[in-house]
Amino acid sequence: MSAVDSYSYLGVTVSADLRWHSHVNNVCTKATRTLNFIRRNIYHCSPDAKALAYTSLVRPHLEYAAASWDPYTARDTTQLEKVQRRAARFAKSDFRRTTSVTQLLTELDWSQLADRRRFARLSMFFKAVHGLVAIPTDRLLRPSRYTRQSGQDTFINLPCKIDTYKFSFLPRTITDWNALPESTRSKPSVDSFRRTLQRPPDCC
Repeated sequence: MSAVDSYSYLGVTVSADLRWHSHVNNVCTKATRTLNFIRRNIYHCSPDAKALAYTSLVRPHLEYAAASWDPYTARDTTQLEKVQRRAARFAKSDFRRTTSVTQLLTELDWSQLADRRRFARLSMFFKAVHGLVAIPTDRLLRPSRYTRQSGQDTFINLPCKIDTYKFSFLPRTITDWNALPESTRSKPSVDSFRRTLQRPPDCC
């Protein structure tokens, strides 16, 4: 059996260097092909129909299993966001250089993909903490003394020496989890937890 630089497992391309460049390239290529197909076939449809086509057919390519591979480099993050920004221009039929794509995204009520991946990671961790998925958390250390910032539902951050581990699922998500308000971490269900995450910061 020969060694390979990358391998696709359950739809996720895992690279030998534990980075996500190859996977991001693959999902952006698939998403762009689907977006181009949609543009050719429903160009004259309403903005609502175009937006629905994007969220139903294109965005799933960009988010499949994203909790496990959420990239941390600016290159990969920007590459993913560019697909959504092109989709926003298409949905609103506005390709002018002077138009703010950020404003278009606001009008469409589309969150940044990076935020959605963060929500996906935190939702998966919530499930793990409550034993709803097979991700063991019983070996994760908890603070020996509790403060306003570190309650009994927080965890000690994992020591990391290299970025590929620092920005992997557990170390990265524990940091984000500990930063949440206690009222959010203590929600009784996944649905209520997700609803709180999706509110504006001043409403959490």
